[in-house]
Amino acid sequence: MTDSSLSLIRHGQTDWNFARRLQGRTDIPLNETGREQAREVGRELAASGEHWDVLVSSPLSRARETAEIIGEAVGLEVSRVYDDLIERSFGDIEGYDCSHMTEEERHAFMEQHGEHTADLVARGVALLRQIVDDYPGQNVMIVSHGSFIRLTAGHILNRKLRSLENGEVVTVTADEVTEAASVFRS
Repeated sequence: MTDSSLSLIRHGQTDWNFARRLQGRTDIPLNETGREQAREVGRELAASGEHWDVLVSSPLSRARETAEIIGEAVGLEVSRVYDDLIERSFGDIEGYDCSHMTEEERHAFMEQHGEHTADLVARGVALLRQIVDDYPGQNVMIVSHGSFIRLTAGHILNRKLRSLENGEVVTVTADEVTEAASVFRS
């Protein structure tokens, strides 16, 4: 058994987050609020007394910049960018304003037009297992995206997670990731 962990951090706010538009894989940059959120989470993590060995990121600029800002606060540089940390694809509805929809309507709409939840979870669990294998026994800070983190971590923790705030952190252990990944293989 290991006691290492993965701290999954949602990137800071973008203009599309503020407008409640579906971003998906569209590469929208952080806005000033998002940069301040990244600085704040960096300060909180630095003051937490926790230790991280490695910092990795999604390739999208909003996650990458968030990771760089947090890294400055905790004394880490982005070690690697994993392409599969990218957000869920929303297909032809990226940029759509979904603020008028209920959560159930949004979910159905996204499933119809974008990457299916089951596919995202399979991709997410496989990637987190790969990260555990790439950095055995190490605590890894991962900057990614709301749907990716909420659905993947929710599956690993076996509970439904609410929508994440920009800059929010969800932690899973390497053992939880390994266990979840073994279920996919069986």
